[in-house]
Amino acid sequence: MTRIVLIGTGTGIGKTHAGVALVSALAAAGVEVAGLKPIESGVSTGPTDASALAAVGSFHVKQAPYTFVEPISPHLAARREGVTIDLSRVQAWVDGHAARVVVVETAGALLSPLGPGLTNLDLARALRPDVLVLVAPDRLGVLHEVASAMHVLRTLGTDLPAPMLLLQPPAEPDRSTGTNAGELALLGIHPAPLAFPRAEATAEETVSAARALLVAARVLS
Repeated sequence: MTRIVLIGTGTGIGKTHAGVALVSALAAAGVEVAGLKPIESGVSTGPTDASALAAVGSFHVKQAPYTFVEPISPHLAARREGVTIDLSRVQAWVDGHAARVVVVETAGALLSPLGPGLTNLDLARALRPDVLVLVAPDRLGVLHEVASAMHVLRTLGTDLPAPMLLLQPPAEPDRSTGTNAGELALLGIHPAPLAFPRAEATAEETVSAARALLVAARVLS
C-alpha cells in the first residue's frame, strides 16, 4: 500500500482539485485507489469534497468519520456540535481502506486547528504518509507561505517525508503567476516545485500533470 497525504498552505487553494486529479490519474493507470477526506465542514445536501474524491476512485469509500454542516473551521464546527475530533478514529478509518494507493486530503492549512493543541500537522503525522504533497496557490505571497510551511515541517514534522510541492492556478492570476515555481527553486525554498494547468481536475492536461507528479514520487513508473 502507498499512502499520499495532501496538506496545504491555506484554505480554498485547490487541495480537492489536486486530490481528484491524482486519484483520476491512478485510476486511469489501472491502480486500485481510494480518495478520502476524513474531516470536512460546510457539508450539506449538495456535493462534497469527499464525494468528489470518492467518485473518481476505484475502491469503495466508507462514510467519513467527521462531517459538519457549518462552513467554518472544523475545530469550531466540531465544538458547536459537541464533538471532539479524535485522531485515532481518523487513523482507523483511513486504515480501513485497503486500496493499493490511498490519497487523503486534510481540511484547511497545515496548522489549521482540529481541536485544542491539535492541528493538521498532527493528523498528517498520525496518518504515516509515504508521500506528502504540499499544495499552494501560484500567486503573490506564495514564497512566504511555502517558506513558512517548509520551516514548520523541518522543525515539527521531522518524522514526515520531505514534501513534494504542487502549485495550483489561483482563481485570479496576478503578475507573479507562472513565475513562482522558478523563484521557489532559485531561492532554495523548495528544490522541485510542480504546477498544475488551469483546467478541470479530470481534464486530460491536469491528469497528465498529476501523473508526472506520481512518477516523480515513484508511485507510478
